[in-house]
Amino acid sequence: MRKFRRNYIVVPLLTVIIIITAMRGVFALPADVDKEGTNLLFFARQDTVELPGRDTIPVNDSLNRTDTTQKPVIDSFSLKLSKDTLSAPIEYSASDSVVGLVEEKTIILHGKAKTSYEDMELTAPIIELDQTKNLVRAKTTRDSTGELTDYAEMKQGDNQFKSENMEYNFKTMRGLTKGTITQQGEMFVHSDIVKKVDENTMYGLGTFFTTCNLDHPHFGFRAKRAKIINKKLAVTGAVRPEFDSVPVPIYLPFGFYPLYQGRHAGVLAPSVETNDQMGLGLSGLGYYFVLNDYWDVQMQGNIYSYGSWSVDVRPTYRKIYRYQGSASFGLQHTRRNFRGDPDFYKVNTYQLNWSHSSDQRSRPGTSFNASVNASSTKYNENVPNSNLVNFQNALGSSITYTKNWQDKPYNLSISANHNQVNVSRITTISFPNVAFNVNTLYPFERKEAVGSKKWYEQLGVGYQFNLRNNLSFYDTLKVRENRGVSWGKYLLDTTRWGATNSIPITLSLPPILGGAVNVSPSVSYSFDVIDRRTNFTYEKTQSGKDTNIAHSPAWNPGIRQRASFGLGFNTALFGKFRLNNGSQLRHVARPNIGLSYTPDLSRKEWKTVQVNERGDRVGYNQLDPNPYLNPYTNQFVSKRFAGMNFSFDNNLELKKRVKKKNPATDDNESADLSSLHSPADSLGGKDSANLAGYVPLDSLSRIDSIELARKSDETEFKKIRLIEGFGFNTAYNFYADSLKLSPLNVYFRTNLFDKININAGATFVPYKLNQFGMAIKQYAWEGGKFGLGSFTNANVSLSTSFQSKPKDPEKEKKRQEAINNTLNDPMLQADQQRLLEYMRTNPAEFVDFNTPWSFNISFQLSYYRGAYDLLKSKWANTITSSTMFGGSFNLTEKWNFSVNGGYDFSTMKLQTVSTSISRDLHCWQMSINVSPVGMYRYFSFTISPKAGVLQDLKINRNRSFYNGRGY
Repeated sequence: MRKFRRNYIVVPLLTVIIIITAMRGVFALPADVDKEGTNLLFFARQDTVELPGRDTIPVNDSLNRTDTTQKPVIDSFSLKLSKDTLSAPIEYSASDSVVGLVEEKTIILHGKAKTSYEDMELTAPIIELDQTKNLVRAKTTRDSTGELTDYAEMKQGDNQFKSENMEYNFKTMRGLTKGTITQQGEMFVHSDIVKKVDENTMYGLGTFFTTCNLDHPHFGFRAKRAKIINKKLAVTGAVRPEFDSVPVPIYLPFGFYPLYQGRHAGVLAPSVETNDQMGLGLSGLGYYFVLNDYWDVQMQGNIYSYGSWSVDVRPTYRKIYRYQGSASFGLQHTRRNFRGDPDFYKVNTYQLNWSHSSDQRSRPGTSFNASVNASSTKYNENVPNSNLVNFQNALGSSITYTKNWQDKPYNLSISANHNQVNVSRITTISFPNVAFNVNTLYPFERKEAVGSKKWYEQLGVGYQFNLRNNLSFYDTLKVRENRGVSWGKYLLDTTRWGATNSIPITLSLPPILGGAVNVSPSVSYSFDVIDRRTNFTYEKTQSGKDTNIAHSPAWNPGIRQRASFGLGFNTALFGKFRLNNGSQLRHVARPNIGLSYTPDLSRKEWKTVQVNERGDRVGYNQLDPNPYLNPYTNQFVSKRFAGMNFSFDNNLELKKRVKKKNPATDDNESADLSSLHSPADSLGGKDSANLAGYVPLDSLSRIDSIELARKSDETEFKKIRLIEGFGFNTAYNFYADSLKLSPLNVYFRTNLFDKININAGATFVPYKLNQFGMAIKQYAWEGGKFGLGSFTNANVSLSTSFQSKPKDPEKEKKRQEAINNTLNDPMLQADQQRLLEYMRTNPAEFVDFNTPWSFNISFQLSYYRGAYDLLKSKWANTITSSTMFGGSFNLTEKWNFSVNGGYDFSTMKLQTVSTSISRDLHCWQMSINVSPVGMYRYFSFTISPKAGVLQDLKINRNRSFYNGRGY
């Protein structure tokens, strides 16, 4: 069959070539015509006026004359191109055959045909080129079942089409296609017939719009007629939805589909949700404004049937190589239930978020960054259907300007900080904070060093200046007014400011004891300017039973000086223990001893205050806000210190001998051992044969060394960390009147099998206790009984996680990158509520179907010794233990189940549990989230398309329950 087909094509083709060669006067066929890279210039219309022929009489002039006065004349005659001539050649190729129809001036390409003209490229199983009409026709083929084997694909600029049949005019840029599929952004447009009238405008008949990328999409919108403007919009008449080719009997009078590839203004559609305390509501109704190339604004609001509402304005801005940022300002009016109900609640709150970052490429050495997250203390508590935000208790902000001078050793930083705790309703603002630092300078360093540096050349001096201003207040003005204190006076009373000047001096000395011990001396001097002094007085109540220590701050600035001198010694000790199997235990100990002296330079500010009826007094510094008492020893800790700090850190490793991945071959081993027989072979003759296995005694050491070398070639050491760190630290103060030894802190940490993290720590007071639980001047180990002291607090935590290998590692890598890009988007980070809302409304983007299962669990146990109860004669101890768990697994390739929760062993109750079921519906996503346990219970069901262009086309059902109210 193959041979017959080749003869059937080649013979007529040779005949056509012979005819064309004989008709050179009609057609001028180039010599480079072949199937690959052929052009259509030979189809251009020929000039019917013949040029004069060559003179047949030769002219032989024996005189070679050259007239230098005459210039060569250039013939100005040229052929005019026809108006129908194309502006560029048409290139084409085919993998099977090329058929040329001379009379029709048509070429037919078979088998992976490809043709290109300017920026247009067309591929199809069959292509016809008609030079007389400047048309190209693309056709497809079908198999025996009637299914298409391939599509005709056309690319022109940013446009791309897939069609069953296509006809296109090179000259007019108009065309007609059948069974066409084209992509416009995230939208796929299927049309029975498409008429292309110009470069950017098309008309479709029997058009189907969808975001599913399959040839037979799962859903879409069907319209009879449509007009499509490339990369802008599509407009249709009456339209209805279809799911799996099943029409839904719901018609819309017209359809409008935005096809923009950038920002564009438009309405933000709301979603319907239900809240147990707020009623039925519309969430997310708003509008998106594009102000210019650098600014846009998004406005959204929520409204509920019980009277609650909220408004949120979110502008964003970005200028390349300069800066970028976003902000969010929200007002929230919360009204739960109805007036007269016992649980009626109404409150007005606000929130403000701002994120800004500058690009240092615009102003080298200068940066300005801001991250502001502030709100009313009740704002997060009243965000509906979002328990993650409801539990967010602490908020913080920072605004920083930094300046680094080029080739200068100093820098400047000005910042403002904000912190608030929603439970206590206390807000602290620190502004302005000024920091001016001078890098360490070496005044004795030689400009042109010769040889090694002297010890005094490594003497460094620096300077640090810090100015800080703090302001603390409650977010409710009425709290202050009810106590008879005006808001302004209260702010002045709580404002504290101060400045610190510090001069650190460092010196690097050479190691001692043969380089085994490092020595690091240090000297530091600073003086602080404090805005006020504080006096404490002992007062009795009117009943005489209770006492109180009152403080009265006064605006009287003072200077507090501080100085410290230190000398540190540290080294590392190594020990190895060989095991029977050739493995080794490696122990590393790092002792660190620090000697320090801190004089008390503020004795003139020293005062004492009576603390009880017995007349006991405690000392304090007027420039400190409160007396500083040790919670375990009840002893005042003076600023004066002369003592020693001691710490001892250890780690333990196992060096295990394992086989190499590519061990040496047996042939090489035998070759190495064959040299041991050389003494026997030297005897010669028959004896040498009898003594072939003899090894002399002086070669035994060689046997051991070669055997060890053979093992080292086959194996290698693998390092396994058994204990990453364990040790203790304490301090001793020579100036203390008593209880000179500080509490002993011990710790332990390790990671077993690279899976189980273990951290533990404890604190001991190294003194005996009296009948009231107070420390006395007697060490715990005195009296013949050994002990570390009184146990004050301890904690143990364990955590581990397991997961299966991803089915497709490359896909998992891309998924993680996509998630990180989303989570690290500065526009989302500026507003944590928006980030959490995005994760809640797009759950399928954060579900890992590529990993079949994963599991994590953690456990915490803590002990704290409280005050001593004299009535019960025991310590008021507090023991807490809890566990957190989470995991997910794929029920099938498309179904995923996950659960997260926590259990408190102290109360023997579940703290919170949240479960979710997600289904990957190819072009859709579905999730069910339920939290049946905890203060904030909720239920949500969401099904929506994955494409962002249809993000508002979703079914969303939410319900939340506050204060543990049931379903």
